[in-house]
Amino acid sequence: MELKRYQQATLDALDRFLTRAPATGPAEAFAHEVAHQERAAVPAGEPLPARKPYQPLTGLPEVPYVCLRLPTGGGKTLLAAESVRLWSQVAARPHPLVLWFVSSTAIKDQTLDALSDRTHAYRRRLDAAFNGRVRVFDIEAFDMLTPADLAQNACVIVSTIQAFRVGNTSGRRVYAHHEALEPFFSALPAEGMERVSREEAAESPLLTEGTVKFSLANLLYHHRPLMLVDEAHNAVTGLSREVQARVRPAAVIEFTATPRDRNNILFSVTATALKDEQMIKLPIRLRPHGDWRAAVDGALRTRAMLEEKARRDKDHIRPVVLYQAQPKGREPTVEQIRDYLVGRLVPPGWIKIATGDRRELDGVNLRDPSEPTRHVITVQALREGWDCPSAYVLCATQKLRSSTAVEQLLGRVLRMPYAERRKDPALNMAYAHVSEPEFNETAQALTDKLIGMGFTDEEVRGSVQPDGLAADQGMLFDPTPVRPQPVWQVPLADSEEIRAVLTEMAEDGVEWTPAPDRSLTAGIKGEVAPAVAERLIAMTSEPDRPTLRAALEKHREKVEQRRSPAERGAVIDVPLLFALVDGELVPADTDSLMELSDWSLSEASACLGEDDLNFQRHDEVLEIDLDGERLVYSRTTMTQPALQGFGTVDDDSLAATLVQWLERACRAPDLPQDHLRAWISAAVAHLRSRRGMAAQTLADWQDALSAKLRQRIAEQRDADRSAIRQAALFDEGAAPTISPHGTIRFDASTYRDVALTPLNRLRFQKHLLGNDAVPAFDGDETGEEFACAQALDALEQVEVWLRNIPRHRDSFSLPLLKDRFYPDFVAKLTDGRLFVVEYKGADRATNEDTRNKTQIGACWALASGHVYATIEKVKHGLGMAEQMRTALRLGSRETILSREG
Repeated sequence: MELKRYQQATLDALDRFLTRAPATGPAEAFAHEVAHQERAAVPAGEPLPARKPYQPLTGLPEVPYVCLRLPTGGGKTLLAAESVRLWSQVAARPHPLVLWFVSSTAIKDQTLDALSDRTHAYRRRLDAAFNGRVRVFDIEAFDMLTPADLAQNACVIVSTIQAFRVGNTSGRRVYAHHEALEPFFSALPAEGMERVSREEAAESPLLTEGTVKFSLANLLYHHRPLMLVDEAHNAVTGLSREVQARVRPAAVIEFTATPRDRNNILFSVTATALKDEQMIKLPIRLRPHGDWRAAVDGALRTRAMLEEKARRDKDHIRPVVLYQAQPKGREPTVEQIRDYLVGRLVPPGWIKIATGDRRELDGVNLRDPSEPTRHVITVQALREGWDCPSAYVLCATQKLRSSTAVEQLLGRVLRMPYAERRKDPALNMAYAHVSEPEFNETAQALTDKLIGMGFTDEEVRGSVQPDGLAADQGMLFDPTPVRPQPVWQVPLADSEEIRAVLTEMAEDGVEWTPAPDRSLTAGIKGEVAPAVAERLIAMTSEPDRPTLRAALEKHREKVEQRRSPAERGAVIDVPLLFALVDGELVPADTDSLMELSDWSLSEASACLGEDDLNFQRHDEVLEIDLDGERLVYSRTTMTQPALQGFGTVDDDSLAATLVQWLERACRAPDLPQDHLRAWISAAVAHLRSRRGMAAQTLADWQDALSAKLRQRIAEQRDADRSAIRQAALFDEGAAPTISPHGTIRFDASTYRDVALTPLNRLRFQKHLLGNDAVPAFDGDETGEEFACAQALDALEQVEVWLRNIPRHRDSFSLPLLKDRFYPDFVAKLTDGRLFVVEYKGADRATNEDTRNKTQIGACWALASGHVYATIEKVKHGLGMAEQMRTALRLGSRETILSREG
């Protein structure tokens, strides 16, 4: 089995560290290797994960101690076998002793089976390294080990961590005295070894207090084994450190998908590297369902689609579904799922059950073309590491948030059959059907599980996709994960002349880094100009040039894939709304329509009645008094009526001055001054003659009076604006329309100055500006507006869409009576139409503002021949996607014409 590139890179890093550590110490060797990787990452454009300083083992600072991070499916066990060879060479120990720790009995049994089978890839690696002289021992049978084994063979003891991890060693087998081990201790120094305690000597007449125990722990302490730790995140407790001190390993190499702060991460493999090396299936297509039966039906359809495609593949692949049933007492149980499958005409022979008491998978070879299994039902009993690359579909029947088994099951469907990408893209993906209707919540839970399996947060963004809701589940789209810019690399011979040329080419975007082997690597991020490419290729040897040109073409394909639709030339032109008024084309906003109108205050009443202004002051008064010998207080309100009287000469003069003051206070650009003065004069005259108010009283109340008059003017203006707008846009004779001279264009230059959405895990496929340039949303990725955007992005009729930013100069808007309305989303459909979408939460779906927006949106749609829809979380029993499909179906030109007819 040839190593994958990331596996070889991992081993190379380990080799460099182990080679340097004896001379400089593990801390310096670790820092040197980290620095080496950082230098190598410069031309590759791949940011390395932040790594903390080296942390030595407590009490064993001289012992090399590092962790290798590989996600689930990365081949940790294979690399562990290879690391034995590396350490043996560096430590000059041709017959090494290895203590191989795993996290559970199930994994121990599986590892023992693999290492004991001379045909297995892991054992073949060890046999090749040690000329077949390899002995493998179960920790339960370590007493079968002999001195001759240690002297002549590479000896591997496979154990659970739990066998050693105890606070009190008394009574534990690996720490106990064994007479069978006496030959190992005949000539060993006793320093540092555990001795027989008084209690142990009292229990056995063969033991003498204070003598060295013939124990496996003491044997390991003397021979200082290589310690390999699988799933190392489970081994970082203080007690495990105590175990390491008892064993006194010569080196500790940890393997895990999810390292913790205490692990010295020497090399980190990304899940993207696994995908690039065709080790795992990605992306994961996720489909939520309302209940478990619907989830099972969806899984059946997906499996049938995959099997049809697998028939045309060059290798035998029989896609398998893993069903996660519920424990007894909860639905659905194992038997309920099995009965449901049989009721859906699945042959019973296709179904296997793997639970604690039913082990129908034992001995089954799912790679055998004659083996019929297509459905496996479990609760959480699939043993860890169970390897079935043909498992494609996970069907989870409970909420992912509360499941402890989903992470284990999910790992079972990620491995790629034969570690080779299939010709049909559907066979390169994994699928999950879950009985939970909310996609956002489900995707959040599923991505949390992926991060727990060793995927980085950045990788998970591109790994979970909503499954297309179309009936044909074979309609799949190519993923474009968010990742650093691709880099084209050119290996070159190192010379002063070449370095000078590369330095000169820095302005063309060329970066380079030297290597210890007197070579160097040049690289360019993103687009590579033809002239620059040819200049770099010319510096290489003739035989290398075809390979470099092929790599350049692949690089350009990657660059093109990362370009947003807008960068590829896509635009969305959205027409604004106009109105034909007396043959003149006018923007449909109310201010523009009002410019064609001669409105006045003739319809506005100048009479202010008692309900409008009652001229009484209400003063809050604190009254203090004596109650007997006590001083008390009380709070009361006193009303002061206004003075009344009928005009005198002075009164008339004051009234005229008041009218002038009110006219200035109420002046407006759209009101003729003489009309306003006459109307205010009428209002003051009414108050004096009909309500008997003195001019002095009105002057005292001038602020309140002017406020009430301005309110009356605004009410009349709004009434006239509403009537004019109604006549121009909505009445029977209205003529709303669009104009080629009034459009909003969305292109690559749009929204260069706006804040972007910090997408954590969500990834959009069709956003005009690309997934990295989505304008900021109001809520986070779990919000309903995000869910609406996802539904729009997954809609099969949508070619490209955009988040429409409120009140931005580049945004599309529709006119309301007093303001402008900015719909949430604008989309271009595959049939050329536009689809404008506004999302409303349940608390606002039926209010007046939403009704007004829906009315003007429908007006624009009718005038333009495009489609507008107000979308809710659920409306008439339909989810967001179905509401959108309904709007597109009813909003077609043919439907509009038929309604008008």
